[in-house]
Amino acid sequence: MKGRAMKHILMLLFKDIHYDARVQREAIALAEAGYQVTITCLKEYDFPPDDLHEKIIVHRISITSKKIRGSISTSPESKQRLSLKSLLFRVVRTPVIKVLKDRWAFNEFYKKVRDYIDKEKLSIHAVHAHDLNTLSAGYKLANLHKSKLIYDSHELFNEMSGRNELDRKVGYREEGKLIEKIDSLIVVNPYIANLFEQRYGKLSTTIIQNIPLVELGEELDEAPHNNYWRETYKLTDDDIILLYQGGINPERGLEECIEALTLLPSIYKLVLLGDGRLKNKLIESAKEHQLDDRVFFHKQVPAAHVHWYTKQADVGLVMYRNLSKNNYYSSPNKIFEYLLAGIPTVASDHPGKNYLIKKEETGVCIEETPEAIKDGVLHVISHYEEIKKTCLIKRHNYTWEKEQQKLIQMYDKLLKA
Repeated sequence: MKGRAMKHILMLLFKDIHYDARVQREAIALAEAGYQVTITCLKEYDFPPDDLHEKIIVHRISITSKKIRGSISTSPESKQRLSLKSLLFRVVRTPVIKVLKDRWAFNEFYKKVRDYIDKEKLSIHAVHAHDLNTLSAGYKLANLHKSKLIYDSHELFNEMSGRNELDRKVGYREEGKLIEKIDSLIVVNPYIANLFEQRYGKLSTTIIQNIPLVELGEELDEAPHNNYWRETYKLTDDDIILLYQGGINPERGLEECIEALTLLPSIYKLVLLGDGRLKNKLIESAKEHQLDDRVFFHKQVPAAHVHWYTKQADVGLVMYRNLSKNNYYSSPNKIFEYLLAGIPTVASDHPGKNYLIKKEETGVCIEETPEAIKDGVLHVISHYEEIKKTCLIKRHNYTWEKEQQKLIQMYDKLLKA
C-alpha cells in the first residue's frame, strides 16, 4: 500500500465521466488500493460529476469539435434550424472530413491534458488510455513522462457501427503503430483478446470484464417492496416489466423490441432507461404502433444508481443487431448488470453475450427479430422462478470485488508497487 501511494496514474477518456461505469469503477478500485488517480476527460455536460474517491481528481476539458457536435446534436426549436444542423452534421460526417476532424480533436485534447499536467506539476507513473481515441495522446504523454502506457480497449473500436472504410483503415494503421508501444492491454472478454493477438501477435493482456460495482449484502437483496417502475408508470402487479438500459442508439435492436411488444399480451410493458440519438424516433414508433401505454422512456441515470433501477424490472433485454464485428463480440455492462440485479436476460446470440448467459443459464440467447424476441421473453417467463433462482446463485461468482483484483495486480506488477 505504501508503494502504491507514491504512484500516480493518469486516465484519459474522450467523453465525459458521468455515465461511464467502467472508467469509474476502475479508477475507484485503484484509488482504494492506494494509488493516486487523475481522470482527464471531455466536458460534455454542464453539471459536475459525482465525487468518486478522495484519491481521485477529475479534470474535465472543453474542446472545439465537441462544442460543434453539441450544437448540432441539440434538438432545435424550428425546422429551419434542424435542416441547417442536419446539413452541417452530414458535412462533418463525410469520410475525409471526419478523419481530419477526429485527428484535430485528439490533438487538441492531448495538448490541453499536457498543459494541465505541466501547470499542476504532476508526476505521472502510468498513463491509462481508455479506447483508441486516447491512445495517441496516451503514447505522447507516457513518452514525455517516461511512464508506463496501458491501453484499455472497451470494445473493438475500429469495428464499431458507423465507422466508414477510411475511418477503419486509418484507425487500424494508428492502432498497429501504437500497440507496439504499450506496456499492457486491457480488454473486456477472451474473444476480443484473441482478436487482438490474431492481428498484432502476442500481447501482455488482462481481461477485465464489465462487472458492475455493487456492494454485496443489502444492495444485492430483492427489489424494494414499493416498485419504482410500477409506481412511476401506474403499472399493476400483474404487468411484466421488460427493461433495456443503456444508450438509445441505432443497431441496439430497440426497434425490434418495440415490434416484439405488439406480438406479446398487453401485460408486457417495455421501459427504455437511457438517452441517445434514436430516442425521438422510437417515441414516434411507439405511437405508430399504439403502444403509448406500454412503452416508457426514462432519462439516463448516474452509473452508481443503475443497479437500483434494474433490479425492479422483471426481464433485461440486450438485443444488439449483428451488423458489425464490435456488436458481435462486445460484452456490454448490462449483461452483468441484469445478472447482479437477479433478473433473467433475453440477449442476442453472440459470443460476447452468450459466453455468460448460456454458460450460467441466466436467460436465453436468440436472433434479433421481433418474433424471436417474443419467443425468448415467453420462454423466460414460463421458466421464470427457475431462471431467477439461477441468477441469484450465479451472480456471486461475478463481483467487481473479485474482478478488480486483476487490475490491481496488473498495476502492482507494472509499477512494482
